[in-house]
Amino acid sequence: MGCVISCGLKLILQILNIVLCVAFLAAALFGILLKTSKFFVQQLLSKVFDQFNISDEDLCYLERFITEKVDGIAVILIVVGLALAALCLIGCIASCCGLNVLLKTYAIILIILLVAQIIALSVVFSDPTRLTSLIVNSMEKLLQLFGDGSEEGKMSSVVWDAAMTMGPTCCGMNGCSDFDKLGKPPPIQCCNITTGPCDSKAAQSANVPGCRDKIVTLTASNMQSLLIVSICAILLQVSPIPVLCRSHRDCDAGGLHVNKLWRQEIIDVTAISTPFFAFHLSNTPTAF
Repeated sequence: MGCVISCGLKLILQILNIVLCVAFLAAALFGILLKTSKFFVQQLLSKVFDQFNISDEDLCYLERFITEKVDGIAVILIVVGLALAALCLIGCIASCCGLNVLLKTYAIILIILLVAQIIALSVVFSDPTRLTSLIVNSMEKLLQLFGDGSEEGKMSSVVWDAAMTMGPTCCGMNGCSDFDKLGKPPPIQCCNITTGPCDSKAAQSANVPGCRDKIVTLTASNMQSLLIVSICAILLQVSPIPVLCRSHRDCDAGGLHVNKLWRQEIIDVTAISTPFFAFHLSNTPTAF
């Protein structure tokens, strides 16, 4: 019965490690594509912005902007994904071959990584306004370049056009007054129209709200989704640990049982092979 349980636990551990290995390899592959493939990023963006009829030129500027912003994230996905995939592969091999020392090492490393991930999540999500403030400040800096003829100005215009168009229409960060302060004509989103000229007077009459609340709400929603995904990923990584503990306990119990049987067998053989059989069974000698 113990052998059946041990084999079943090893099978469960192998399946869990294979699933985790594939998931981490997929994350690493996604990071590699973000880092190296402009075509992949463009195709991803075209699906996201397909309903907004963005031109190919604007799509290129968006691709450039997103590639610059997610470069660090792509590196993290590659390094962490490959490292955890290798760890899961080691756990699978150790489970298949019954290498208990390697399984213990795998469990210790896994626990350390889980603690590190929990600490990282606590730091990132302990202050929800931190990431929101970073994004708002970044968008405010881009707004300063809106409408400029430079490459960065064109990229800023495309990013802000997408931000003002996606979801509820909005205008600037705080309204059309932002463009008055910059000394630039407001975009058509500020007049709540799709074509035609838009000036400050028409924008004030339209009274389109700023994008600050929309950006904050969208960031908070995405952070909540990211937190849920991160917790699910941690729980998935935790799942092999109880199996490892149970398997290790069964192995120790099995080894103890074998040792007991071996010692009993030695005693019985010794008792049978000696002429003083009665003396071994009881402390009272029996005369022959």
